[in-house]
Amino acid sequence: MKTRLLFILFIVGIFSLYAQTLKVDYRYAPQWHASTTSLPDDTCKTVVGPLGQLLYEFGSDIFYPYANNKGFRTVVHVLADENVKINDQKLYSPRVPIVVTESSYAGMEIIQEAFATGLDYIQKGISTKKGNREDIVLTTVENKTNTLKTINPVLIINSEHEVKVEGRVVTINNKEQLVVSEEIVKVRKVLSDSKTFLELASIQMAAGEKRQMVVLYDNGKQSLLANELKADAKSLNNKINTIKEEHISYWENKTEIPYGHISVPDQEIQNILDASIRGIWQAREIKDGNISFQVGPTCYRGLWITDGAFFLETATMLDKGKDARYGIDYTLSFQQENGKFGKMTPNYWKENGIVLWTCVRHAMLTQDKEWLRSIWPKLRKTVAYIKELRKTTLDNDIPLDDGLIPPGDIDGGLWGGKDQAEYTNIYWNLSGLKAMIQAANWIGEKKDAKEWDKEYKDFYDTFQAAAHRDMQTDAFGNQYLSVLMDPKFQALPQRAQWAFCQGIYPGQIFEKEDPIAVGTINMLHTTLQEGIVMGTGWMPDGIWSYFASFYGHACLWMGDSKSAYESLYAFANHASPLYAWREEQNPRDLEPKFWGEMPHNWGSAEFVRLAVHLLALDRGNEMHLLEGLPAEWLQAGMETSLKDIATPFGKLSFTLKVNEAGNEANLTIDKLTDSSCTGIYVHLGEWAKNKESNTIKLNPSKSNSLTIALR
Repeated sequence: MKTRLLFILFIVGIFSLYAQTLKVDYRYAPQWHASTTSLPDDTCKTVVGPLGQLLYEFGSDIFYPYANNKGFRTVVHVLADENVKINDQKLYSPRVPIVVTESSYAGMEIIQEAFATGLDYIQKGISTKKGNREDIVLTTVENKTNTLKTINPVLIINSEHEVKVEGRVVTINNKEQLVVSEEIVKVRKVLSDSKTFLELASIQMAAGEKRQMVVLYDNGKQSLLANELKADAKSLNNKINTIKEEHISYWENKTEIPYGHISVPDQEIQNILDASIRGIWQAREIKDGNISFQVGPTCYRGLWITDGAFFLETATMLDKGKDARYGIDYTLSFQQENGKFGKMTPNYWKENGIVLWTCVRHAMLTQDKEWLRSIWPKLRKTVAYIKELRKTTLDNDIPLDDGLIPPGDIDGGLWGGKDQAEYTNIYWNLSGLKAMIQAANWIGEKKDAKEWDKEYKDFYDTFQAAAHRDMQTDAFGNQYLSVLMDPKFQALPQRAQWAFCQGIYPGQIFEKEDPIAVGTINMLHTTLQEGIVMGTGWMPDGIWSYFASFYGHACLWMGDSKSAYESLYAFANHASPLYAWREEQNPRDLEPKFWGEMPHNWGSAEFVRLAVHLLALDRGNEMHLLEGLPAEWLQAGMETSLKDIATPFGKLSFTLKVNEAGNEANLTIDKLTDSSCTGIYVHLGEWAKNKESNTIKLNPSKSNSLTIALR
């Protein structure tokens, strides 16, 4: 008994280490971060480094190898003086992606602002694929001393391409041009031909004087601004602030980015939400006439069907269902004649289930049965392909996978092999099939629903039998399901458990008390470091930042709201102060290493999804509110709201307002338009006073107002 008590106390002690102060201060920010200044749907994906460098043409082995050991072919760095001390970097605001790098030298204050512009796009809506597109570095130097000062500006170009200098114009690769407002007085090749060091004319600055310099990069496109700066250095310098103000006005007032749907009282969480939504629109591109929701500007620039599913759900939730529809059309264009999806790799079987779920979820969020019926023949073919996949398991040489899904590519920590039966593809194909049964009933395809229900039950029963056969026990006595079936192939218990978490939610393939789900979640609880599961991704000693959402969603669905909202804050604290995430990074106690994209906009989508679902989550025919609301959002005068969030029951809008005394909160909820909702359930956490029940049921067909007493 004593040993057992000590063990329990040990476990309690471990979990107490994970308890967080719910404050966003970017304590776990990656030590090397990157941001993007690109316009929405931009064809030029400009990346800005932590010192203000402009990073171009990802894919080289030479400069700044920061993503999967790849870097950039050209790097441009403007310095007001080679001796400046770089002190800080921030964004102009979460909604305006001007990267502001703050420096100092000899009593002078130096503010450098890097931003992208394209007047054809901003003023006329002409795509940057067809119109102009420039990157501008505006450097403002102010002499804060009482004496005359001198600065010696430099422009450093690292490039694997040929660099030519003529007057104030630098040509790279016989195509792209840099135009400088200051005279270039000396050109030095410091490192063979790959580094060009340009000394600009010295500038004398009187006490209190402020001066500006402009460097413009034309991205190889026709540019009136570049021509103007070539002809007259002072002309563009004189009106650059007007151009910047127009740029700011565009970002603040003229984009179609869907801000305003989520309002929370924690300003840093709100900042990250706004920046995340912006980042999703910056990463997008128009491909084959359709919108392609992309992960990022470098190594993951393109459509990834798994990642894309959650971009599309996020866009739809934020009342951009039309944009998401274009993205789904683009996704469906990759279907093969037999119904198969395998854009990433031929054996990435999970894409089949993911596409099915994506289409069903989108149809329900937009309440568009007719659209779903229009693509039903395509989805029916994919269901048939899943059935055929199951049959192939009876013919291979691996008895472990019989009746399930053959060994396929895993991703997110493990890759697997043809002889390695595994569960990730099973989770997602079960999830997709379950979604299709729900959809068939919804649109009246009863024959399909009946047939697929029989298939699903057999599939699910086979899965359950295999899972119970394969359960393992971790060091803390938790019985969990490893991703790989055969013990000889198994890795860390938590490795690649992303699809398991998604099987809980949004897949909903586990009952709440299912021992497989409970035990595996409990195993994941023991692996947290810096508030996020450690060692689940490609870096066995690393943290996969947005796994916090997969884990947080799973905890929320299973009823553990505290772990869910703590995950949101751990997630936020792994962002850079410029509100973007690296895919994976080491925790602070290890040497800094990184993996994957930055900015990683699947992370952005997951942050938005988790924040929304903490406040509103549909469970079957019920809408659940405030299930993951942190008590910290209930201080005097605070307000939390969702506005026109797409749900399966129509648009959801509510406001939770705390009075100035801090002892009551008023919750007002607009009625839902879809009669299929059987009830709105308001969850009262430990923050509620003298509650008779943990939940209050409200009538969804009318507007509601509720006063909640607070502790």
